[in-house]
Amino acid sequence: MALFYLFCTLSDFHLSKLGSIGVFSLAAALFFGVVAFTFREVDLSHLFSSTSTVQIFLLLGLGLLFHISFGVIMWMGFWLHYQLKIDKSEIVTLPLMMHLFLYLMPMKGGMLFQVFYSKHKYNLDLSKGFSLGLMVFLNSIFLTVIVGLALAYLIPVQSFELRFTIILMGIALAGLWATLHVLPSKPRDGDGALNKIINFFINVQLQLADQFRNTKLFFGLLISTSVSVTIQAIWFWKTAEVLGVESEFPSVFLVVLVLRVVLLIRLLPGNLGIQEVMIGVVFSAAGFQLEDGLLIGVITRLISVFWSATIGLPALYSNLKHFDSLSISGLIDKVSKANR
Repeated sequence: MALFYLFCTLSDFHLSKLGSIGVFSLAAALFFGVVAFTFREVDLSHLFSSTSTVQIFLLLGLGLLFHISFGVIMWMGFWLHYQLKIDKSEIVTLPLMMHLFLYLMPMKGGMLFQVFYSKHKYNLDLSKGFSLGLMVFLNSIFLTVIVGLALAYLIPVQSFELRFTIILMGIALAGLWATLHVLPSKPRDGDGALNKIINFFINVQLQLADQFRNTKLFFGLLISTSVSVTIQAIWFWKTAEVLGVESEFPSVFLVVLVLRVVLLIRLLPGNLGIQEVMIGVVFSAAGFQLEDGLLIGVITRLISVFWSATIGLPALYSNLKHFDSLSISGLIDKVSKANR
C-alpha cells in the first residue's frame, strides 16, 4: 500500500487522473500478485528473526549508494561535456526524483524528467539532455556486451540464453550506430512534424559525434558506469546473502550487467511486477532459482521506494520554484506536455 499512497501523493489524486490511477492500479495489482507468489513458501518469521539491524542498514546503505552512483554519472556528464557543475546535493536528489517519475510515466519517465529538469534549471537544450542520456545508455550496453560476454564464457555459468541475449545487444548497438550514420548531416528545412522529429535525431547524432570525440567524457562515463554496475552487483549479492541465497559474486555481476539493459524496457508505471519477473528470469537463466531472483527483486524494489519517498519526494517539492509550478501534479503535467 505504500506504493499506492506514494502515487496518490504525487498526483494529488485529482479525478482528472483517473486514467493514470487505473493504469497504476493494474501495475500495483500485478506487483502484489508477484509478491504473493514470491513469498508463498517463505517463512517470514524466520526471515525477520535471522536478519540483524546491521544487515538491514547495510542493504539500505547499498541501495542509496546505488542511486547516488547514477547521480555521479550525470554529474560527470554535465561537467565533462557542458562544463556545468550541478549542485553536489543533486548527486543524491536528482536520481531519486527521476526514480519517482518512473511510477508516473512508464515510458522513460526518469529520462523525460531529467531532460525537463536540465532545460528549466540549467537552460540545456532538450536534445542535449536526451543525447547525454543516450550516451550513458551506450556506455552501459557497451560494458554489458564486452564484459558480459567475457564473463559468460569465463565463469561456470552455462547459459545459452544469457549469451544469446548479450549477442543480441551487440547487434542492436551496431544497428543503432548504422541508423545514426544514414541520417542527413544537416537539419532539414520545414516546420512539419516529420521534419521536427528527423531534425531532433540529427541534432542528437551531431552531439553524440561530438561527445565521442571527447575522450575524457567517454572514459569518465565508462568508469563511473562501471563503478555503478559494481555497486549494484554488491547490493544484489549482499541481498542474496541476507536472504540465505547461495551465490558467487561473478555470477551476480553478470546478471546485473544484463539487467542494466533489460530493465530499460518499461511497460507499466515503475514496471511494477514486470521488473521483478525480469530479475527473476535473468537470475534463473544464470542458474539460480526463479523464486530467489524474484525475492531479490522485491527487496531491492522496497529499498528504492523507501529512499525515493524519504529523499526524492521532498526534493521534488523543494524544486517546484525552478519549474514555475505550485504543485507536484502541475509539474507532472508540464513534464508530460514538454516531451510530447
